[in-house]
Amino acid sequence: MKSFLRILVALMLSQAAAQALAADGKPEVVDGGNPDTLSPHVSTMLPLCASCHGADGISAVGLYPNLAGQKVEYLVKQLQAFKSRERNDPVMSSMAEPLSPEAIQELAQYFSSRK
Repeated sequence: MKSFLRILVALMLSQAAAQALAADGKPEVVDGGNPDTLSPHVSTMLPLCASCHGADGISAVGLYPNLAGQKVEYLVKQLQAFKSRERNDPVMSSMAEPLSPEAIQELAQYFSSRK
């Protein structure tokens, strides 16, 4: 059953990520943000984040927390905890695992700047 749920979540995330990409292949950004200033690695991760947390950091689903306007330090701490599995969540831990410290900082700054 757990395997089925993981596969289902992965399929849903990949579909949502594909929908979150604009026609030109860049992440759709709401609120006047500029994805062109993001590093290539973070630009590719942003649609995955947006599939649950919303492109502007405001989740449309109550299950997923809003990231917009959170303090950078808080977001960094949470991503580091998911990466190290100190805070273990099958989806978030696998999302955070490939992130470098610079990418974590950049994502935290991006979502913190969203209002």
